[in-house]
Amino acid sequence: MTNHDIISLRLQQQLIRSSSLASPHEVVRYMVAVQAQDYRSSLLGIGLRMSSSAACDEDLIEQAFVDRKIVRTWPMRGTLHWVAAEDVRWMLQLLAPKVIKGSQGRYRQLELGESVLNKGRRILEKHLQGEKQLTRAEIYQLLEEEGIATHEQRGIHIIGHWAMKGLLCQVPKKNKQDNFALLEEWLPSAPALEGEGALATLAERYIKSRGPATEYDFATWAGLKISDARRGLEMVDSRLKRVTVEGNSYWLAEQVVASTGTPNAEKAWLLPAFDEILCGYKDKSALLDAEEIKSTILKNGVFKPIVLLGNRVVGTWQRTIQANRVLIAFSFFRHLSHRERQLIADKAVAMEGFFNKPIVVAP
Repeated sequence: MTNHDIISLRLQQQLIRSSSLASPHEVVRYMVAVQAQDYRSSLLGIGLRMSSSAACDEDLIEQAFVDRKIVRTWPMRGTLHWVAAEDVRWMLQLLAPKVIKGSQGRYRQLELGESVLNKGRRILEKHLQGEKQLTRAEIYQLLEEEGIATHEQRGIHIIGHWAMKGLLCQVPKKNKQDNFALLEEWLPSAPALEGEGALATLAERYIKSRGPATEYDFATWAGLKISDARRGLEMVDSRLKRVTVEGNSYWLAEQVVASTGTPNAEKAWLLPAFDEILCGYKDKSALLDAEEIKSTILKNGVFKPIVLLGNRVVGTWQRTIQANRVLIAFSFFRHLSHRERQLIADKAVAMEGFFNKPIVVAP
């Protein structure tokens, strides 16, 4: 196996090459969690992993949110993700405590002591009980009225803290603003995995949806200590396989080993900002080199939308949604042939169904 094979298998296991899953819930559950701090990009990240026969668009994915099949919250690394409704509680219990512990220094800087956070909880419970919903701005106003300042990110840290504690979750937007409800009222209680069982489940599902991956990839993605990541993988060792590529040890699902294949060299994909093909791993060198990441992909903490040609990132893309069309522009790292540019342009136009608007490719 080579680095080329690693990307081939990752594209396969991440459902980018093809998918048989017909619903947003199936995709999110299979992926365990899908990066979601950029809301619109995250919808595309789910949509491109659905079956081509599913007639998926943004409305279909948002309907899964409305139907309480998927939830947008902070289960890991202090970062917004989509998670299947049945996975929210055990993932929060397993992963969020480490984030909260690691946030104590920032809490001290912001003067968010235990008394302030607990007062914030009482305010949130009082005004959200009875299946009420509040936007972020409305929560900030209530906190201010009760004497809790929300400036300098104090407000979002209070919201995030209580979301990670399992009190709050995001619910469908109101007037295009992030909106919140009490988790226990929004989602019925369900049996939750605990302790070692939760860690083992997370390890197995991560590898099955993203392998080949190293233990360091898993630890970085989940926000775990390397010792915990290693322990989780060892618990499911019998259901996984390890291979060595260029001196590095990779885990992958046993059943996909025989299906290693080289995708068509003339195959293009347009992936959204923060896509899991980048954010799902610590080591991204099989896909693009460090200089390409620093100079073109990662900008002010944002992973830009990327263009894949074969097994390599060849550029970035940007969409501008206008009244009656979507304009897509590209920035490539190298000279591309007319044929390569046409493949990429065709892939862009193929997204018309998802956006429900004509696609126009900028010259």
